[in-house]
Amino acid sequence: MFRYQPGTVETVSIPLSNVTVLRPAKRGDGYRLELGAFVARGSTLAAARADLARQIAITAASVNSAPGFARADDNGDLLVVLDRPWGLDSYLITDAGHRLISTSNRDRTPTEDAAANRGFTVIPPRR
Repeated sequence: MFRYQPGTVETVSIPLSNVTVLRPAKRGDGYRLELGAFVARGSTLAAARADLARQIAITAASVNSAPGFARADDNGDLLVVLDRPWGLDSYLITDAGHRLISTSNRDRTPTEDAAANRGFTVIPPRR
């Protein structure tokens, strides 16, 4: 069995491949970095890199966030609230498919956001 010293929070440098760098065509335009679905912007290359790092860190922190679920009181449609880097996305799942119905700030958890929708009953998470 391995033993570890108490953990510390540190800043680390991780090289990323396949990052598309779009340099400004004229003075005053900002840099743009693209990595998959991430699009980072900054007035300098360093600022764009910092924005990309911030987006990746927020995404990594939200991976462990449990989604919120609720069932419609009238027809039984399902509401799913997911924690995304940009906020909480609410999707309505019906027999015909699914669609994004709203995006909100992160001022509450996905379960609390699902409970705040009128006409829906929250499905409690499994323990």
